[in-house]
Amino acid sequence: MRRQVEELLHRGEYDEAYELLLAAAERRLAPRAVVARALLDLAEFYSLYGEAEAEPWQAALSEARSSWAEVANLPVYQALAFELAALRGEEARPPEASEPRARYHLAQGLAYLGQPLQALGLLPEAASLPGFLRTRVYTLRARLLESLGDLAGAARAHRRAAGLARGKEKLWSLLDAAALWLDAGEPGEARDDLKEAEQLLAGAEVGDRATFHYLMARTELASGNPELAAPQIARAEGLEAAGGGLSHGTAMVRAQIHQQLGQHEPARGAYREAARRAREGDLPYIWHEWGVAELDAGQLLEAETLLSRAAASESYPYRAQALADLAEVYYRLGNGPDAEEAARRSLSLNPTPAAHLVLGNRAYDVGHWDEALAHYRAATALAREGDHDWVTAAEMTVDVLAQMGYPDPAEVAELAERVLPYLPASDDWRETLRGYALKARELAGKNRLLN
Repeated sequence: MRRQVEELLHRGEYDEAYELLLAAAERRLAPRAVVARALLDLAEFYSLYGEAEAEPWQAALSEARSSWAEVANLPVYQALAFELAALRGEEARPPEASEPRARYHLAQGLAYLGQPLQALGLLPEAASLPGFLRTRVYTLRARLLESLGDLAGAARAHRRAAGLARGKEKLWSLLDAAALWLDAGEPGEARDDLKEAEQLLAGAEVGDRATFHYLMARTELASGNPELAAPQIARAEGLEAAGGGLSHGTAMVRAQIHQQLGQHEPARGAYREAARRAREGDLPYIWHEWGVAELDAGQLLEAETLLSRAAASESYPYRAQALADLAEVYYRLGNGPDAEEAARRSLSLNPTPAAHLVLGNRAYDVGHWDEALAHYRAATALAREGDHDWVTAAEMTVDVLAQMGYPDPAEVAELAERVLPYLPASDDWRETLRGYALKARELAGKNRLLN
């Protein structure tokens, strides 16, 4: 019977599995040990639903122990009891266990307690688990990796889960993988998962279809195709309107599409709509992105208002970046003291390239070359090569070294030549950097001759 239940769960036929589990747990003439094990299986079933079924989960464990006290010595019982306690926020120590099924539930419990590294260390190999838990072990691994900031690793884990899942759970795993690939800056990988997900949309729920088109819009946007993203986000919003209601996320993507198309006023309207739809906790994200859009459009006073709101939200996880962006607004408004204060507050929370750039620019403006160089080098080290902040910081590092008389000509030449491929042909900095590189190569050659 247990294998039959496991197969039903693997196929997503939860109602049928529940009926079998309940029938086994209610067998009156069965030995107490058999009933207790059936109740333990029922408790495991409830655990799949988390907090929503915490009460029947506890009841099944209690009844199992009342039926046969020895059940409390079983590793799976101990693991399920620990997982339930962790879910409820109670203090609990994970018991020792080598059994894969028990280790899965212990890892789930540690995840509830906010201990991702310890949970990852306990996760068993998927092949050692029954089919319905193999998918879940990869899904749990994805959640843990995401909490640790490994977005690409989390996306790969969701992809592995999709390879084992069936039906709507396969679709969910593919959508989760695509979302994480986008957050990791890998739209090509997201597109691959969405192509597979598209084959499962027939008969899918409205919300899942809306999510698919929302992610497709984001993928096209990240690939530089705003004109292809526009019909996708229109479909997503249409499905949302027909389902559970419009979200702020679709309005945000619509705003980004308008931005890429150079349509500032429609973008502003979409951000305003996103703020209207959002819950209070989502507002700082909207204010921040909207503020950066206003900054990019040169609307500095509007940017100041929005970024000040985001930076004032102490619970906002990207507050350091919001402060750095606010510092840039102040700098461009000619308000140097406030720019420095905002940049230093940003660095006190979390080092960001943008904050170092503002402080570097302030030092550059008054000819404090050593201080400027230190900030530009810090920005270069923090930013990802090729990103806007990295290119700007590298350009300014080369410029400052040139102003200082080429103290290390080889460094100037190498850094200038490293930046050049990232600059479009129309960028004025191309000729400046090429000139610095040529002079640095000439000086480096003379130094070698002297040596």
